[in-house]
Amino acid sequence: MTTGDQKTTQKPRIGVYGFTGCAGDQLIIVHTEDDLLKLFGATEIRSFVMASSRPPEGEIDVALIEGSISTAEEKEHIQEIRKRAKILVAIGNCAVSGGPQAMYTGDGTFDSRLEAVYGTSTFVTDPLEATPVDAHVTVDYYLPGCPIDADDIFPLVSRLIHGASPEPFPHPVCHECKLNEVRCLLLDKKFCLGPITAGGCGAICPLHNVSCVGCWGPQADGNFKEHFTLLESFGITRDEVRRRVRNYGGHKILGFVKGL
Repeated sequence: MTTGDQKTTQKPRIGVYGFTGCAGDQLIIVHTEDDLLKLFGATEIRSFVMASSRPPEGEIDVALIEGSISTAEEKEHIQEIRKRAKILVAIGNCAVSGGPQAMYTGDGTFDSRLEAVYGTSTFVTDPLEATPVDAHVTVDYYLPGCPIDADDIFPLVSRLIHGASPEPFPHPVCHECKLNEVRCLLLDKKFCLGPITAGGCGAICPLHNVSCVGCWGPQADGNFKEHFTLLESFGITRDEVRRRVRNYGGHKILGFVKGL
């Protein structure tokens, strides 16, 4: 907008929203302090309940979505946000893959599980089986993590508000183990999901001799069939492997392990 000799450039409008989850991804952003101040200075925060009480919403350039969708109200809300947002980013395992709360989604036991926990309670909004954000709206970019890393979220936002596309990270955790010269735990016949888990975490667990549990969600190019067979050769049952893979893979894992 130009008025006389003055030119005013509107700051990129950002909205941060939380759905069903632990809110850990939003806390990562809040606790960065100096970087958070830079974010508020470089953008116009239209919605971020944890960091700002400002009421403005309206149109937004980038919406950062945490959490899975598990109620009819949340489904309606995410669809409403999608209509207002130019770019929608799913951040964290729950938004990307459904999270631990979605590990049994689609197995036909939702009603019985709901009754076992809540009885015959009357709900304010209809409960739904937990699903990732892209089960309901189009997602433009994904940033997995449980929780996400501050070193990932701020560069991603910076790229988006400057009109550049974030670079994908197509490698599994195993790739990061190699870069860090970590001895493969599978060589010692230990349970590890590194070969079928999306990388980006820096292989922090294997670096401390702890098996990867898959908290960044499934790696699209992972050879699930062969990895299941390998883990079974360690004496781990197929049902146990499937259960542990679904802990973080949630609903999203179903497409990868179908028939396994």
